[in-house]
Amino acid sequence: MSRPFYAVNNPNKPLARLYSTARCTEFNAWMQLIPEFEEDFDLASEECARHYGQSAHKVGQIFLALQRVIFELPKLHAVLQDHWHLDFPRIIAIDAALSKLGPHPDSEVIEELDEKIAEYLTPRVVNQHLPSSNRIGRRVREMVHEYDDRVPVTDPRPQRRMVKTKLTANSSSLAVEAPHEDIQKAEDCMRATADALGVSRAEAMLQVLTGEYESKKAETKLVLFSPKGIEGAPAYLQGFGWVGPETVERLREGATVIDADEVANAETASYKPTDAIRAFVEGRDGTCRWPGCSVPAQNCQLDHRHNFDEGGPTSPSNLFALCQHHHNVKTDTRAMYIVDPISDVIYWLFEDGTWVSDTAEEGPIGQGSKRWMQTYGQKLVKRRQNAQEKAHELADEIDDYYRERAKQDQLEQEQRDIIDELWVDDIKLLRAMLGRGEFSGEIPLPGHLNVFLILEAAQRLGLDFEAADEVAPWVRVHKKIVEHERHENERKILEEAEAMAHELALKILKEKENEERGENDEAEEELVKVPQNPEDPPF
Repeated sequence: MSRPFYAVNNPNKPLARLYSTARCTEFNAWMQLIPEFEEDFDLASEECARHYGQSAHKVGQIFLALQRVIFELPKLHAVLQDHWHLDFPRIIAIDAALSKLGPHPDSEVIEELDEKIAEYLTPRVVNQHLPSSNRIGRRVREMVHEYDDRVPVTDPRPQRRMVKTKLTANSSSLAVEAPHEDIQKAEDCMRATADALGVSRAEAMLQVLTGEYESKKAETKLVLFSPKGIEGAPAYLQGFGWVGPETVERLREGATVIDADEVANAETASYKPTDAIRAFVEGRDGTCRWPGCSVPAQNCQLDHRHNFDEGGPTSPSNLFALCQHHHNVKTDTRAMYIVDPISDVIYWLFEDGTWVSDTAEEGPIGQGSKRWMQTYGQKLVKRRQNAQEKAHELADEIDDYYRERAKQDQLEQEQRDIIDELWVDDIKLLRAMLGRGEFSGEIPLPGHLNVFLILEAAQRLGLDFEAADEVAPWVRVHKKIVEHERHENERKILEEAEAMAHELALKILKEKENEERGENDEAEEELVKVPQNPEDPPF
């Protein structure tokens, strides 16, 4: 049995071999260009962009994506080097999806995601169609949701309604934001109105909003795919995507519940499938089953692989979603397909003799998504159980902490009470010693360490004594402190006295200078006599 490979690596196709080599060469070349951590990222991107012919933003995306694959995703890196099937748009899509985990994701989470992404992008059958960058990004985002605690348990703003208008020079647009079920109901009404008027949905909406025509009523059908037997898990709302538990509970009110396991083997005698069968096929396929086609399954036709007129049953095992274009290709016998009933792998055979395989990975109940949805829901419930257990453990730890804290507080209070009693005893002892004048000999060690207060009290009274050996170090320290304070006081007094003496000396000198200046002025006044009469001589 030949080794599985993607169609982009088909060894029998020269074009596939050429581009496999090109991807390998390009990847290895860019590995040499990844800037060091201490380099200026913007300048490095700008320089490479000038020679690469792309924007600096694009180059930056390549740098970041390669950095993640090479240094954080070793298993995916190994798969990539084994097949050389991923180009830069697909690698960038993986990095962008993983960026939702934040700048410092948990290493264990990254390790698990690395394993899952590597498994997802490892071919399982021969000549398998490689998913597009959009599909890869969407699948990795679904994987990230499994570990990302920022995914809200309740849907944010579930009842929000908003109308947005955008005006331009030639045309304008009107957008409405509302809960899923309201938008679906409006869409069904507009579709029914458009069919009745024979116009487009946009024209029908304009006529209804301007009052030219009354909207037709329509029956709204919402299809919700949720994991079986797992409460509180997210679910897939057809046409919208994954929704949280709050929306799930709201949509389940009055809903018809269909067991997918039972519908998988259901069959109807008519050509047209029942609503349950159609919902199952749409949920299994997700999109048109033509390799690479992204038309949603709910907008596709359900094709009888074995023609109904030739005895083919109307059952999920014989029905597959094909968009109108690819359904026509199949009807024109330009291509045909066969399906592996166990793996659900579809093999497309073309009139030129070539073929390609594809897997049902996109539908919410397809082989891949079904496994993911089960594990996701189970992990979500398990995570909540673990969170509850952890909360109980934390509560027990908090209780233990406060119990120990209460014991410690009680012990500290008892110590404070003992200290207070000892301090009172010390004061009583000092008073008795002062009263009797018993300061000869040794002083007993006070029970309280604030011996400074006792020593200071004795010092202020001018008492001198010999301290016991246990108290001697404290006495010496206290004496040094008192001596230092005395020296500081004496220094301040001397500085103030010198300043006053200097100021007084300056004052005396100034007064003496003023007196001498006054005597000189009087002497000059006696020597010079000015005549009162101009005709009198000056002598």
